[in-house]
Amino acid sequence: MKIMKGGKMTENTKKNKINNKISVKGSINYRCINLLFIFIIFILSILFIAFIPRASAIGIIPGRTTIDFAPGLEKDVGFSVINNEQKEMQVSLKVQGELAEYITLKETSVKFLSSEDEKKFSYKMKLPEKLEPGLHTAEIVALEIPKSAEEGTFIGATVAVVSQLYVYVPCPGKCIEADLNVLDADQNMTARFIVPVINRGKTKIDEAKAEIDIYSGADKIASIETDKLPIEPGARTELTSTWFANVTRGSYLAKVRVYYDKETKTFEKEFMVGTSILDIERVWVSDFKLGGIAKFRILVENKWNQELKQVFANLLIYDKLNEIMSDLKSASEDIPSLTTKELVVYWETAGINVGEYRGKLIIKYGKKSTDRELILRVREDSLDVFGTGYAVSSEAGGLSIKTIAWIVIILLVLTNVAWFVFFKRKKSQEKNKEKK
Repeated sequence: MKIMKGGKMTENTKKNKINNKISVKGSINYRCINLLFIFIIFILSILFIAFIPRASAIGIIPGRTTIDFAPGLEKDVGFSVINNEQKEMQVSLKVQGELAEYITLKETSVKFLSSEDEKKFSYKMKLPEKLEPGLHTAEIVALEIPKSAEEGTFIGATVAVVSQLYVYVPCPGKCIEADLNVLDADQNMTARFIVPVINRGKTKIDEAKAEIDIYSGADKIASIETDKLPIEPGARTELTSTWFANVTRGSYLAKVRVYYDKETKTFEKEFMVGTSILDIERVWVSDFKLGGIAKFRILVENKWNQELKQVFANLLIYDKLNEIMSDLKSASEDIPSLTTKELVVYWETAGINVGEYRGKLIIKYGKKSTDRELILRVREDSLDVFGTGYAVSSEAGGLSIKTIAWIVIILLVLTNVAWFVFFKRKKSQEKNKEKK
């Protein structure tokens, strides 16, 4: 050992000072990394919570019951209300619509316990001796009543869901059901116009075609005509045309006239050119068993700079004869600007066979809507959702935001552990050197 001479340090003292500096520097580095890690976890936690989709507390199945008219028909019709969040709540039931006077509810109010997932109800329908040909409807409405309303301080309902009753009176002549889908409608792009038509009559339609006038405000800016096709009784076909959208981005109105033999059906529909206000991000079904209740989870994004009020999903599922066998609706939700929200619809699959079914998903907001044609592939233990011409994800497709967040968190935890082990080992090595 060297002794200090003339105020100079020994070699051991120098080494100790250097080692202390290294140790302090390492400790500071570790603390900085640890603080950074905690900050990142905090930010990710906020994002994780913000992106958790909120499902509605209440559901109702079936979304629609369809009945063929018969004079004086009497029938008990069943439906179920679902307690989606397994909470205590009071639910009020009521009838509204054209056929409301022919429907009697057996119960008008019910209380759910947190242990009750579902309750079954029924109503008695007694039709008159005569109704005009065509479609007649009623709605069974289930409303979740806030606790404040039960205490007399508030009148209203937090959530309302609807089960429809459709009564079809046979058409004596030729009649159709028609709609309009607009695909790839972007500025300076060729948009596809598809008019699906179903022959609801008992005789063949020899020729069907559609003429579509496109309006910007009060001004007609284009007219297009579809191809011509025959339609067998009960069959569905698609009349198609194209339009080059050499216009500014925004909302436009399509006025459609469908000519079928000597008859005409007219209707209107708004559509967007450019980025849509509301996008369907993903559709999936988890934990499905055929014969049970399928829970469709629909993630939608509000791309507008304002909140959208009373947004709801309407999923139509067709049978092999192109008849609507299920009409499913979600509760209405308000979606803040530039955010995503999950809408939920339920499908009772008792009596449904394995196979592929055509569906149509409609997200409605005000007088506007975003539509997607779907294919539902039903198996014994899975239900996959595919888009026809759209990027709609099934359960297996892609990674969700939550999954990505968890992956990042796990990687950060592993990184932090690795740094901890590294500095711990380094400190141990420095102590061993000092002992030597």
